[in-house]
Amino acid sequence: MKKRIAIIGASIGQLPLCKKAREMGLETFCFAWSEGAVCQDYVDHFIPISIFEMDGILQYCREKGVDGIVSNASESTALVVSYVAEKLGKICTPYQNLMNIQNKVFVRQKTNSIPGLTQVKFEVGSFDYITSSFHRPYVLKPIKGAAKKGVNFVSDTVTDLSIPADLKGIAFMAEEYIVGKEYSVESISYNNRHEVIQITEKVGTGAPHFVELEHHQPAFLSTLVELKIRNLIPLILSSVGFINGASHTEIKVDNKNNIYLIEVNPRGGGDYISNYLVSLSTDYDYLKHILLVALDMYEPVRVHNIAYAGIYFLSAYTSRLLPYFDIPVEDWMFMRERTSTELTASCSNYDRDGFILYCSNRKIII
Repeated sequence: MKKRIAIIGASIGQLPLCKKAREMGLETFCFAWSEGAVCQDYVDHFIPISIFEMDGILQYCREKGVDGIVSNASESTALVVSYVAEKLGKICTPYQNLMNIQNKVFVRQKTNSIPGLTQVKFEVGSFDYITSSFHRPYVLKPIKGAAKKGVNFVSDTVTDLSIPADLKGIAFMAEEYIVGKEYSVESISYNNRHEVIQITEKVGTGAPHFVELEHHQPAFLSTLVELKIRNLIPLILSSVGFINGASHTEIKVDNKNNIYLIEVNPRGGGDYISNYLVSLSTDYDYLKHILLVALDMYEPVRVHNIAYAGIYFLSAYTSRLLPYFDIPVEDWMFMRERTSTELTASCSNYDRDGFILYCSNRKIII
């Protein structure tokens, strides 16, 4: 009998997961509103219900006897997965744990004393209190959120902060500004055993909004620093209570090889990292193993780098990429897409005008 998997969400971000589940011969149940549900033609059963109707999803999954609940690259759907799976007694990270992890203050408090991880000074309060009290320069961010939305660099010369209207009135956190290179660590956890699968090197705009412009795998790191990162990530994930599933942990490394935690994301990396890059740069089928964890069928395997993979995002910051959208597709181009005729001066990772995703036997620099 086929294993039954429930997939939360039907937007483009869940499509690779739906395709992988079909490839694995799983019987798939997908929950989302019909509008914009690009996944509904790639699953066995599409149930048109809001993902926030968690008890309705729970009841349906209970009646159908699903074996696991899953989603990828979305914190909203990750919470639904956890809620439903925990109620059904299926593999997951408990719902309250995920709620805690989405609170940046909780994460900072739980991880600031981990040996080998350099502490970050921080303070929490209202927008007006923080901006008048914390020592500059610092990074201002909402205590909950993703995709760099509402993130600002505050220095002595900053007079106008860009805060989206829907974030005004909530609590903010100020963190000391760390000078260094940014990376993300792509992991799989199963019953509180954490495996680092790949490390991603990031290129961004820097201050004031720290929008991400490029991702490259594998990251260029010394053997010593890479080993230190691989040893620290399990300690970080265990300290915040992440137990099962994919995670995307953002860090910085300074010129003295000190490692700083930026944030823990309790889901696979967005920006095509978990959906494409990890499986292109390694011999590890990341989506397959995300599904196997949800089905309580996971077994660890050795991971090897097999290629260079990465992505360049088009925006006003990267207008140099424009000619690459007009030439014939080259052998290193895995995927490319232009989504706008205008170029956006990005204030968050939601503000992009296209991308070029590559896979090659060498790092592609454009």
